[in-house]
Amino acid sequence: MTFKKCALSLLCLGRLVTAQTGKPFGYGAGTTGGGTSAPQTPQNIHELKAWVEDAEPRVILIDRLFDFTDTEGNRTSKGCLPWGKCPNGAMTQEVIDMFDWCHKFGNTGNTLTISYRQAAQTPLKVGNDKTILGVGSHGVIRGKGFLITRGKNIIIQNIHITWLNPNLVWGGDAIAIQGGQNIWIDHCTFSLIGRMMMVLDVSPNRGITLSNNHFNGVTPWSNKCHNQHYWTLMITGPSDTVTVANNCFDSTSGRSPKVGGSGNPNVAVHFYNNLHTDSRGETFEIAVGGNILAEGNLFKNVKTLYKEQARTALGGRSFVPFTDQDAARCQSVIGRPCVTNKQIEDDGGAAPIEFGLDTTAVKALKDSPYIERINIKSSSSLMNGSPGGCGYGLRNREDIN
Repeated sequence: MTFKKCALSLLCLGRLVTAQTGKPFGYGAGTTGGGTSAPQTPQNIHELKAWVEDAEPRVILIDRLFDFTDTEGNRTSKGCLPWGKCPNGAMTQEVIDMFDWCHKFGNTGNTLTISYRQAAQTPLKVGNDKTILGVGSHGVIRGKGFLITRGKNIIIQNIHITWLNPNLVWGGDAIAIQGGQNIWIDHCTFSLIGRMMMVLDVSPNRGITLSNNHFNGVTPWSNKCHNQHYWTLMITGPSDTVTVANNCFDSTSGRSPKVGGSGNPNVAVHFYNNLHTDSRGETFEIAVGGNILAEGNLFKNVKTLYKEQARTALGGRSFVPFTDQDAARCQSVIGRPCVTNKQIEDDGGAAPIEFGLDTTAVKALKDSPYIERINIKSSSSLMNGSPGGCGYGLRNREDIN
């Protein structure tokens, strides 16, 4: 069959696309998703929901915009505006009062009645053994995210998830994983999300790889009056093991990532060859129970808005070397030196972020068999982008490994 004839066949199109998806690596190595199941293309949001949520192994092709935004109507509830109005005229996020958040953390004197689209708060519940794969640059899901609860063997790749009540905290999460096992999230783009672009919490999340994703923080609404998204990536489940590699954190202002936190977690994160650009605010937030080894990352034009934001150690442990001398301390723990990270500003100076050098964080990852033998690129090589590129729409390009 010629390529031209093959392109006219939906089944053949599926084979062409799935042949270019690559293989998971890091903690998520071995994830197969829908495996050799025949690729299927849903024709509407109802078919997409049914296939994503059923118990059958599937390869689901997303070849168009699936818009859930107004499919479940609006809801009105109490809320607050804890940050007040911006003196510079920028718009701030309002907060839906979930879990009594406004009383616990917000400005209770600044209460509001808030209307929002309900579809963003009822995510697609992903079943086991699924591959959800965008076709070229066409795979967009608007107004609804994914929830993986005790799910196993799932791949979500080359999808753009966007517009989940972006003006509202608690407006919706793009991808939430709660007790997942063998999950690979690759080459996805997240933009205009109400709360977390990606969150792993509640139950142990084991064997997770997040790779080549684009966390696009540009937004008209923020909590710091500077049009950057705060609620980016949070990894706080008990006993989480997560590889975060080759991602782009663009114009974010916090939780990039947040590791550890409440609930006595014991989180192990290997964070390498990620590119942080044009951020204002906080970067790493390493809370109680969090362990992160960061290698070969580039922090480019990343600045704090005030002194307290420079702190990354918030009760957890991190090892983030910037010199060869510090990187050599890994040798005795994982059998090789770590790869140094790099901070630069547009003027060539160093950004004032305070990263940790606690080798206990390295020890938390030393039992993973891939850590010792992995080939990590230098931070300088990321000046023109992350290895393999970030975000959706790239899987058909020849430069994707």
